[in-house]
Amino acid sequence: MIDPYRVLGVALTAGDEAIRAAYLAAIRESPPERDRERFESVRTAYEAICNCRRRIAHELFDHSSPTVDDVLIAISSDFVPQCPTERRLLRVLGAK
Repeated sequence: MIDPYRVLGVALTAGDEAIRAAYLAAIRESPPERDRERFESVRTAYEAICNCRRRIAHELFDHSSPTVDDVLIAISSDFVPQCPTERRLLRVLGAK
C-alpha cells in the first residue's frame, strides 16, 4: 500500500483535524468525475489514518508489500543519481 501520509501530504505527527483538512483539499482537487484513480487512492489513504485508533493500527499491522509503482513514487523525490564506487562495482560483478 502507498504511504497514506504521503498521499494526503501530512506529517506523521498530524492530528485528526489536519488529516481531515488535507483529505478535503485533496478531494476538491480531484473529484471522482475527473480522476477516479486519484480519488480512490485519497479515500483509501484517509480511511487508513482518519483517527488515532486507525493510525495506531496502520503503524502496527500494515505490513503489505509495496508494488513497483509504490517504490518508484517513494524514491522519485529522494533519488540523486551518482557514480558507483569502485568497491561497489567489484562487489556487484562478483570480484574478490
